[in-house]
Amino acid sequence: MWRRWISDLSVALHWTKRDLIRRWRLDTSTGVMGILTLVSGLLLFVVIGDAIAHIFRSFVPFVSGSRVGEVYWQSIGFGIKVSLIFLIFIGSLIILILLKFSERR
Repeated sequence: MWRRWISDLSVALHWTKRDLIRRWRLDTSTGVMGILTLVSGLLLFVVIGDAIAHIFRSFVPFVSGSRVGEVYWQSIGFGIKVSLIFLIFIGSLIILILLKFSERR
């Protein structure tokens, strides 16, 4: 019984996947760039939220002398992470917009 149920579910998921790919045109270069833009935007949102949580945890109880270096390197790491993810996001957004405008109708 479980095998039949899993088989039916597998077939239904396969056709749902094909329908979504064709309806939203995810198999085109515009669709791939849209997915990349969405994922990088969500990742940027998560990293910024994590940084806000770190800042709140670090500075609510005032930072003592032994933790100043740790907080400094946390901020440097945050800056590097956000700048790289922001570059990926902006680059994919620009490419997505260019692909949308140059797409044949």
